[in-house]
Amino acid sequence: MRLPRSLIVLFSAAVVVITSISMNAFSLFLTPIESTFGWSRATATIPYVFAMLGWGIGGVLFGKKADDLGTRPVILGGILLMAAGFFGMGLSQNLWQLCLTFGIMTGMAKGACGLVIISLLVAKHYEADRRGFVVSIVQTASPLSPFFLAWPLSFLIGSYNWRVAAFACGVLLLVVAFPFGWIGARDPAPSSASRREAATWGSCLPYLRDRTMLLLFAARFSCGVALFQSVHLVGIALSKDFDPAIGHIAVSVFGVAAAVSALSFGWLSDRYGRSQMLALSYLFRGFGTLAMSFDFSNPLAFYIVVALAMGPTFGTIAIQNVMFFEMVGPRLAGLIMGLSFIVHQVGSAGGPFLAGVYFDVYGTYDGFLQIMSLILLSSAVMIYIAIRSPDAPLPEPARP
Repeated sequence: MRLPRSLIVLFSAAVVVITSISMNAFSLFLTPIESTFGWSRATATIPYVFAMLGWGIGGVLFGKKADDLGTRPVILGGILLMAAGFFGMGLSQNLWQLCLTFGIMTGMAKGACGLVIISLLVAKHYEADRRGFVVSIVQTASPLSPFFLAWPLSFLIGSYNWRVAAFACGVLLLVVAFPFGWIGARDPAPSSASRREAATWGSCLPYLRDRTMLLLFAARFSCGVALFQSVHLVGIALSKDFDPAIGHIAVSVFGVAAAVSALSFGWLSDRYGRSQMLALSYLFRGFGTLAMSFDFSNPLAFYIVVALAMGPTFGTIAIQNVMFFEMVGPRLAGLIMGLSFIVHQVGSAGGPFLAGVYFDVYGTYDGFLQIMSLILLSSAVMIYIAIRSPDAPLPEPARP
């Protein structure tokens, strides 16, 4: 069945909304899991650490499979694996079971049916002068996931328990996400590739020695570390003496702000350059994260800072994904994007854990937020320097 590419984008975005709940809503699961087992904040984040590492490993393995076989079987298989992970999460009785089910299973599935593979799918359908904006549409689906799903999950957790909410996520993946993926996951060309046409693992080595590529990988690492904010957002709100409801609203504020910024940065990158907008996104995130370390007298100020610090996150990711695609082309894009997510997920695994350790020691996130702001601002400076460098500039949007 041949679908219009606009419908492919629509169905792909719908899949991302659902599959992104595995990571974006963990802040809702964090404190109930902590209470159930009597764990410290750092211990309760360990399953998330495994999930981030699993996502990175899955991104590489499934990215290579998507290059060789096409995105459709990879996406559909990932949805099934993620559903199994959530069902297992609801049955888990100890730490290692949560690390296996939510951590490894759900994390690796994210590498198959999350933003990396679906961004690759959508990028194949559009020319360079529209690619940044269209990929950013898919990126908005991830931050909109908590906007649509955080409140139902919060209701299930409050009215029943976190296990019921985990089962509900598994059902949603099977009943809604899988049919959407079945309909919409369509490559623009036949998805099977012969052995002669398939790229080898060694094909990516010249790109991995490129200065621009290495800088993008380093920036992606800092982006991953900063995602601790989404995991600990409810906890950050509580540390500012707000009640849990304020934290839940902040999760939704993050979702809306991230969706708006992804569309804005994607559109601007098509017109004014990928690298310039990438540096600007890190600049906003750095100053916003610094402001998040301050004390707040009212929730509105907190929401504004959340939007500034966390909103540009998915604009950053959208621009980087398009840049990787345009630097290496569709034959290697899945593998390179997957490798970049190993770096990203190492940061995403370490950031939440270290933030939890910092909170357990000091009873606040403020110092960790200040350190994170310096890392993000340093990424903005490095990218800006690369833009100004005549010998190794970051790539500009390719023109047809």
